[in-house]
Amino acid sequence: MKDEARGAQDPPVELEAQDSGDQLPGPKNPARPGPDTTARISAMKRAIGDAERVNVLTHDNPDPDAIASAAGLGFLLEKATGLPVTLAFGGIVGRAENRALLEELGLDFERVESLEFPPSAAVALVDTQPRAGNNSLPPGQIATIVIDHHPVRPESSAAPYSDVRPEYGACASMIVEFLRASKLEPDRQLATALFYGIQSETMDLGREASKAELDASLYLYPRSDPAALSRIRHARVPRAVYRSIHAGLEQAWSRGGVVCVPAGRLDYPDIVAQLADLFLRVDDVDWVIAAGRYRDGLYLSLRTLNPDAHAGDLVRRVVGDRGSAGGHGEMAGARLDVSRLSADEYDELLSSLFDEFCAELGVADEPRIPLVPPITGGSPQTAGPSGRVES
Repeated sequence: MKDEARGAQDPPVELEAQDSGDQLPGPKNPARPGPDTTARISAMKRAIGDAERVNVLTHDNPDPDAIASAAGLGFLLEKATGLPVTLAFGGIVGRAENRALLEELGLDFERVESLEFPPSAAVALVDTQPRAGNNSLPPGQIATIVIDHHPVRPESSAAPYSDVRPEYGACASMIVEFLRASKLEPDRQLATALFYGIQSETMDLGREASKAELDASLYLYPRSDPAALSRIRHARVPRAVYRSIHAGLEQAWSRGGVVCVPAGRLDYPDIVAQLADLFLRVDDVDWVIAAGRYRDGLYLSLRTLNPDAHAGDLVRRVVGDRGSAGGHGEMAGARLDVSRLSADEYDELLSSLFDEFCAELGVADEPRIPLVPPITGGSPQTAGPSGRVES
C-alpha cells in the first residue's frame, strides 16, 4: 500500500478514543456496530502481535468485493498498528469494471509471485480462506487473519484470528463494520470502492443481501463519488468479452430451466461469471452453468435466482475431488486443472460435468435444445454434446 495514500508510517491510532464527529443514527449514519465488533478488532491486533508488516491477500482473479475489502482492511490495519501493509493477489484482474475500480481506488496491488512471506510478516486472507483452492497462499504458510463471508472451512481454525460470516452477502460489509466501530472515516475513494464492492457482490442488494449490506450501503453512498461509480460501472469493455458472448450465444443449450454455456477459450477467467450473470436474465431460466478454459484451468460459474438453492453445495458435490469449488446459496464457482488433458478429454470432461449438473437439478430427461433458435426460423433443433446444433 502506498505510504502517501494511507499514511503507513504514522504511529498507531488509539481507535476506540478517536473522534470522527459522531452524529445521531439516521439514513446517512445507521446505528454504529456494537462492542462485539470492537472486541473483534482488538483480537485482530493481538493476532498480529510482534509482526513487522502485514501482507493482505485476496483470492485469485479478485472481484470488486475482494479488491475493496483488501483496501479497507489494509487501511484499518495501518491505522490500528502503524505497520506497513502490502495488498496482493494471484492471477489477473481481467474484467474491465474491476480494472476501472483499481484505477479509481488509486492503490497498487502486488502480484503474489513477487511477494515475500518472512516469519516477521503477518498474513491476512480476505474474501477467501486457507486451502480454498482459489488463492495463492504459499503451501505451509499459516494465515494470521482470515476474514470471509463464504461457508467456513476447517483450515480457517488454524488462524490466530478467524472471522467467517456466511450470513453476510459481501465481505466488504464486514470491513465497513470494522471501520465504523473504530471511528475511522473512509476517504471518498475507499468509500466508493467499498460501496461498489457490495453492490456488485449482491446485484444492487438483490442477491443474498443481509441487513449488514443495507446498513453499509446507506453509510457509504453519501461518502462515495457518483461520477467514479459511473466510470466503474460503464468502463470500456474489450472485444474479448463480446467474442465470449458470441460464443456463448452460439453454444448455449438448455434442459428445462437449466442453461449450460460452453464458452470455449477465455481471455481472462472471470468472463465465465459475466456470462452466467448475463444468461440468468433470460426468461424462464432457473439455473445457469457457464464454463470456459483459461490457460490450464477449466472455470465454472453457477448462478440461480433461488435463495435456498445451496449453489455452493451443488458445485462441491459435482466437482468433488476433481478440483476446487465453493460458493453461496445463489452463486458458486469452481476451477479444475486440465493441463494434462487432450482436446478430446477436455470436451469429454466438460460434457460430463454439464450432464452431472443437469442430473443433480432433475432435468436430465428433459430435451436438450439450443438456447437461441437459429435466426432462419423453424423449430428448435437438438443440440449435440458440445452444445453445437446437430443437422
